[in-house]
Amino acid sequence: MASWWATLGLVASNMQGADVTPLADDIAFDAAPVLDWRVPLPGPKMSASIHTEAGGPLIHGNHIYVGTASDDVLLVLHREDGRLVTRLEASAAVQSTPVIVADRLFYTDTAGTTWCRSLEDYAVVWSHDGGAPILSAPTVLSDRVVVANVENVLVALDVQTGALVWRHAQRLDPSRSTELELYGAPAPTLAGELLLSGFSDGSMVALDLESGTVVWQRRVGEGQYPDIIAEALVIEGAGGTTDAIVSGYTEPLVSIELESRNVRWRHDVGGAFAAVMGAERRIYHGGNDGVLRAIDAVTGAIAWEWDSETEAALTQPVLTEAGLLVGASAGGFSLIDVDDGSLAWRFDDGYELAGITAAAAVHGRQAVVLTNAGNLYSFVVPQEEPDWAAENAGMMPYVGGGR
Repeated sequence: MASWWATLGLVASNMQGADVTPLADDIAFDAAPVLDWRVPLPGPKMSASIHTEAGGPLIHGNHIYVGTASDDVLLVLHREDGRLVTRLEASAAVQSTPVIVADRLFYTDTAGTTWCRSLEDYAVVWSHDGGAPILSAPTVLSDRVVVANVENVLVALDVQTGALVWRHAQRLDPSRSTELELYGAPAPTLAGELLLSGFSDGSMVALDLESGTVVWQRRVGEGQYPDIIAEALVIEGAGGTTDAIVSGYTEPLVSIELESRNVRWRHDVGGAFAAVMGAERRIYHGGNDGVLRAIDAVTGAIAWEWDSETEAALTQPVLTEAGLLVGASAGGFSLIDVDDGSLAWRFDDGYELAGITAAAAVHGRQAVVLTNAGNLYSFVVPQEEPDWAAENAGMMPYVGGGR
């Protein structure tokens, strides 16, 4: 194992400049935020009628890493005000969230290229041409990178060199009509020594991590669009078991006990994005019907439902100390109370949003959201007014408050 991997999990203090952002990361996202700044993504403009931004942003150090549907680059922006820092080459549009592990930056593009760059100077360490569009983030493991493309193919690459380790091309159920196949594929999920991945015919497949051979598979997705484009959520189930929460696009949402492959519980709802795990054995799932659900992970009982009243697909919710941040593909950006599902805060900028497809990125007290109109928004939890400002309120004005 290479030396760079020994720093796994450590966050670089500032690998691209000596200035330090004033956005203190030791302050949690624990209250309703305020709008900090909004910038249009740099680059060519697209027609609003076809503009969808599926690649979520990533916050790391002082920077935001985000792709754009209108240009063949990964953008690096400054957290403080969204100004452009640099543009990193891609073979086509980057429509997935980049991943940073130790001192490496990984991202994929819609030409099918997987990129690995040094985080120190952004030099290309390696790239791999997979031959078909990739719309999901790479799954980066200790010795390999696994990516899924829209042609139902998984490839495992050596994390150091990008060399092909194995390739799996899923044989689809012939009864599945390809005319209705969705354009997408989920990121593979690690479950012990297995990789879980879903495919366009609704199949959930477990592959051996080392060889890429199929260990088992089960049909999950149903309906007009059985496609599994949401990555599985692997959790500890009842009695020490390991369960996977899996969603077909149209339906259903199920919990599968991985050892027996039996369905523990089921709901006849669908989703495009993975559920997230919270406290008290609850999972939170954004449905394609515009409803966010809190579900008991063991029994499947629904604790509460929040209806966005959009009847549109919700993003993957992001769990914060203030609640769940979730967007809608035909709506705004909301903060939902985890205890009872009530609306705590909402932001909707109308046509400037044009809906939200990708999940927000949260770091410290900052949340960054990319909208389908190609605008990037930064929200921050306001800091309390310092004691000296209150004590001297009659002597001088307090300037700031938000940052």
